[in-house]
Amino acid sequence: MDRFSRYAPLELRPHADPGMDDRSGPTLTLGSLFTMLVTVGGDDVPPEYVAACRNIDPEAWYLGQDLETILNKLEDRDPALPELIGRNIYFMFRTQLHGLGIKTPADFMVQLPTMWKFATRGDSGTWRAAMKGERHAIVESHQPFNCHFEIGGLRGFIEALDAYDVEIAHSTCVRRGDPFCTFDTRWQE
Repeated sequence: MDRFSRYAPLELRPHADPGMDDRSGPTLTLGSLFTMLVTVGGDDVPPEYVAACRNIDPEAWYLGQDLETILNKLEDRDPALPELIGRNIYFMFRTQLHGLGIKTPADFMVQLPTMWKFATRGDSGTWRAAMKGERHAIVESHQPFNCHFEIGGLRGFIEALDAYDVEIAHSTCVRRGDPFCTFDTRWQE
């Protein structure tokens, strides 16, 4: 799995899509995520990053390191920002989830590993999810991105499927040297 620097200069150069099965190259992120990030982040995103993202092709693939650099700059500004922005981005995906037949948080948990593989390219790690009860899942994430942003994304997806009182306990963390992040996730429906 790729390991990112906390900060690296933004490259923001499109890369060819290697396809879902080639996981050997650098971690790539779809350009549309950058567009959503600077839109949802609003005034909290430094102006130089907004300017750099103006020419992003939403259909092209960009280095995951670029996304990580922006997320870490936001976290420095306010530690709550990556989670808040992740939640607000992924909360908007209700229609797309329903179009994929994902109608409940449990449906989402079953599809999460496949969705991760579809949403990233290259050596981007893996996600595992196991239902532990009707409204309880343990999610393990072995991936290089800002885990606070990923918690926000997880929360946003679950809330988009009509869950409320979502609680996510982050017990192990790649940033602390653990082999994966563990998100003990519970919700009400």
